[in-house]
Order: sequence, then structure tokens, then C-alpha cells
Amino acid sequence: MASAHVQSTAQPVSGRAARATWWPEALAFVIVLSAAIAIAAWMFAEYARAPDLLWRVFYHDRNSHYSFGLDLALAMRHLDPAWFFSELEKAKVWPPFHGLVLSVVLLIGGIDYRLGIVPSLTGWVATMAFVWLIARRLFADRIDGLFAAAIATTLTAASPTFRLISADVMLEGLGAGLSAAALWAYLRASATPDSAARWRLLAVILTALFFHKGNYWGLLVAPIAIAFASEHWRATVRVARTIGRVRVGTALAALLRQPLLILAALVVALVAFIYARGPTAIELFGKSVSLYPPENLTTLAYALVFLWWTLLWWRHKEAIDAALGVPGRAMLYWHVSPIAISFLLPHRLSRFLWFVGPANNPDPNAGLWQGAQFYWQVFADGFHTMPWLAIPVLALAVIGAFGLPRLTPGARAVFLFALLAWAGVVIHPQHQGRFMSTWVFAVWICSGVGAGLILGWMRNLLSPWVRGVLAMAAAASLLVVNLGHPMPEAAYTYAIHTKTGPSDLNLVRPYLPELDGAREVAVFTTFGGSKLFAWVIREHCRCNRIVDDLVPANLGSREEVRQVMTERIARSTADIIVTIDSPTSHYQLPSVGWVYSRMAGILDAMAEQTRFARAATYDLPDEQAQATIWRRR
Repeated sequence: MASAHVQSTAQPVSGRAARATWWPEALAFVIVLSAAIAIAAWMFAEYARAPDLLWRVFYHDRNSHYSFGLDLALAMRHLDPAWFFSELEKAKVWPPFHGLVLSVVLLIGGIDYRLGIVPSLTGWVATMAFVWLIARRLFADRIDGLFAAAIATTLTAASPTFRLISADVMLEGLGAGLSAAALWAYLRASATPDSAARWRLLAVILTALFFHKGNYWGLLVAPIAIAFASEHWRATVRVARTIGRVRVGTALAALLRQPLLILAALVVALVAFIYARGPTAIELFGKSVSLYPPENLTTLAYALVFLWWTLLWWRHKEAIDAALGVPGRAMLYWHVSPIAISFLLPHRLSRFLWFVGPANNPDPNAGLWQGAQFYWQVFADGFHTMPWLAIPVLALAVIGAFGLPRLTPGARAVFLFALLAWAGVVIHPQHQGRFMSTWVFAVWICSGVGAGLILGWMRNLLSPWVRGVLAMAAAASLLVVNLGHPMPEAAYTYAIHTKTGPSDLNLVRPYLPELDGAREVAVFTTFGGSKLFAWVIREHCRCNRIVDDLVPANLGSREEVRQVMTERIARSTADIIVTIDSPTSHYQLPSVGWVYSRMAGILDAMAEQTRFARAATYDLPDEQAQATIWRRR
């Protein structure tokens, strides 16, 4: 009875203690989240004050990202499923998640390009929130954890390049938010490894990240997998020993008895042969059919392997589920399966492999040393208000790494993410400063951890109150150091955010009324192509106006351009053709032949043709150009 009485009287005390622990944590998080939302609102207000000035790089990817989201929103607005799914099917190099989020924003807020940065700002706010939650979760001690979270969040919020690229119509802001959310979900799942719901949440977030952008997903999923394997090393060793006991000859013999795998291997061999041979075509029913690049054959080979695995899973489902355990089942059904099914779409697998692989490389001379130097410069000059801050930030991260054994379960995933992502962007032959944007927050979390560990080492020297005051003073000092500094010039460079020059919207707006009523418009310029025309024209009419902006590329002379354009004009179904002549345009890309000395062939072809009549001419003084409207006779 006495025992029962002690238990009954102790519970209320425990409840009060839990509430006393809970409310300061919740209050701190609410303050951080509110501050992040307020800063994001200020960032949006700064953009909305002069939104045209964001659109100043003609070839910038933001035009394609906004155009895709706009088309999805217009298709849903007009209840046009054929248009919606045809646009969705095109999302191969850039998956559809960002476009879907943007389309929902435009449906709710209205068709307005000023809302284009909202998904990125949402990702920025999410990054702030999850950086705080991750850093706090890594410590059992409240003071140490709150201090680590404050340092990590301050460094993230103050970052100039990260702030600029998160106020743009780009994928990095939302990619960082999803990456931080996945890392937080992994820490939660690691704390309760038998919780199927927590592992499913991680799987769903990783799936969303994959369908947002494949390389962001790859940079995160590899360190999570390594961390999980190392944290469950007994199970990993057991699996490795089981695999090691399998005889190679026996395994190969079993595989050679699988007709689907044999057929897949033959198709793979054919794909390799075609890639080695180069452009290849066959005669089929009297017509020449190109087999190069063999992307459809790649999908066929994959589909055969997918079918083999599906049949194997169907026959041994219970054994497979038992072997995978709770985490493995969540990953198989909520993460691996959706991705595997998506690769059955034509060209999806081959485009993914090209995009994340070394073939996606505009600079063949880039090397590891150059990459290491470049990304350190980006980290110091672009992602911090002052370059010298990068050194103590990195030093604190190293201290945090040495203190890994003192942290909560799952912590090594954070450090592995920072390390492997940094190595990954250095190794990849294409180097761009913005590539750091989706994972650099992990470095700042590691720095916060280092600061928290240093504070924890003072536990035996200082009382909790003194440690708390010291932590607040240090966090406030870091905040003051980062306040009041102008945006570094390097930040604009690394975020590809041009500060000067006229808006590219002036290339389209003056003659928009001329296009009213047209079903199809073609736009050809002497300085290349861009999705700028498509989205501005469609946003103006709020309709599915076909916009052909496929300007000839990779042609060697003005005469070749003239010949190609002559053929294109003869076959064109456009109601109106717009030509833009700009002999002195700074928008020229010699790498694809978009220089005036060649592209003037477009004007030659228009002057010679008779299908379209000149209707009007508009001066575009900001771009030192002239737009001509041609109507079909």
C-alpha cells in the first residue's frame, strides 16, 4: 500500500516537472519561428517593392521554374487535365515538386509573378525552424542544446547568399527546407527505432526531396544510410556475413536462370553498344528511326529488372518484410517504391543519371583542388557576412565532430551530411556557388554543436545560471556581429542575382496587346532562347497560348541559321511570329552559337519568306533592341 501511495503522489510532481520543462522549449521555438517568418515577410516585401528587378538574367533558370509552375496552375484553373499531365510528364531533368508547390501558391494567391518566390521563402523559414530543432535535439542538457540551437540558427539566418537565393524563384530554398526536415525526421526516428510512423515520415520527406531535385536527395540519402549502418553495426555486420556466405558461382547461376534478367542484360549490352557507336538509326516500315541516344532502351532494361523484382517480392513478401524490419519496410514502401515506379516513365532514368553524374559538366578543366579552393571561397565570402567568420565556424564544427559520442542518437548523420555533401560538390566537375545552399546549414549546426560542447565542459566550473547568462551573452554577441553589414558583393555573384541593368520583362511587355487573340506565338531573337517569353505571354492572357521559343542552337554560320529558320517558318503553325533584333545585346552565348554574327540569319529568313506579313515594330530601348510583329497572311 505504501508503495502504491508513493506512486500516486509522485505522478503529479512528475507532470508539473514535465510542464516546467516543456514550456520554455516551446516558447523558445515559437520565438525563433516567429522571427523567421518576420524576416521572410521582410524579404518578400523587399522583392515586391520592385519585383521586375529580379528578372534580369535572360537565360536564368528562374524563368523555366516559374513557367512550369504557372502552366500547372493555369491548367488546374481551366480544369484542363490533358494540359496539366502533359506538362507534368515533361518534368524529367527538374522533377515536379517545386512546380506543384508553386502552382498551389498561384491558385490560392492569384496568377501573379510576384508570388513566385513564396515556395523558396517557405523553404527558408522551414530551414530556420529545423536547424533550431536539430541542434537542440542533439543535446540532452537544455542549456547546452538551446545555446547550440541559437548559434546554428543565427549563422543560418545571417547568411547573405542563402538569404538571396531563398528570395528567388529557384529550387535551393525549398530544397534546403526539405533536407533539414528529413535530417530532423531521421533524428526523431533514431530516438525511437521501433516507431513505424516516424520512419514513414522520414521516407515521405525523402521522397518529396527526390521529386524536388535528385542531386539534393543524393547528397542527403548517402550520409543517412551510412550513419544508420554504422549506428546499427551489429545488424550491418550480420547482413554482411550473410552476404559473404553466398557463393558467387551459385548466385550467378541462380541469376542466369532468370529470363527477365537475361533479357535486361542483353538490352543493357545493346545500350552500351549504341553509346559506343554514336548516332544510330534503323529502317522501320520505310522510315528511318533514330536509336540514339538509347534512352527508351535504357528504360526498357530497367523495366525488365523492375518486373523481376516485383515478381520476387510478390512470392517472398513476408520474408522480405521480416528481414527489412521497421525502418526498412518504411523505406521500401514509402520511399524506394515511388522512386522506382517513377523511373518507368520514358527517359526519366537516363535524364536522372545524366543530371547527377559527371556528364553534366560545362567545364571539363575543373579539378579537385580548384573545386576545394572555390567552395572555401564561396563559404567564406558568400555565406557569411564577413569572411573571417568562416574560420571559427569551421573550428567549432571540428570540435563538434570530436564530441560526437556525447550527443544523442542519430547525431553522426548531421556531421556526415556536412562532410559528404561538401566532398560531393567538390568532386562533381560542375562548380557553382549556389550548390552549397541546400546543405551548408548542416555545417552551421555542427558549429552550434561545437559551441554547445564547449559550454557543457564548463558544467563543473559554473552554476547553471552563470552558464545560461554566458550562453545568452555569446549568442547575442554573434547576433550583433552579424547585424548591420551590407550584403557582400560576392553573395550576389554566388546567388546569380544581378544588381544592375534593366528588367528582361521589357523585352516582352511593350507588344503584349498585339498578341491578344492569337492561338500560337513564336518568338525568335538574335541572342538566344528563354522561357521568359512563354511565362510572360501566358500570364498576360491567363490561357494556354502556345509559345514556340525554340531558337536554333549549335549552328556554325549565319547561312546555316537562315536555312534552318526558312524550313521552320515554312512549317510553322503560329498565328504571330515575334522577332527581336539586338546587334549589341550582352545576352549572347558563344558556347551554343548564340552570337549575333550567326543568329542574324533569323532576320534573313524572315525577310525572304512570304507566309507572314510585317505588322508592327516596337523599339526596346532598355535592351537596345527592336521587336517586329509578323502576322500570318
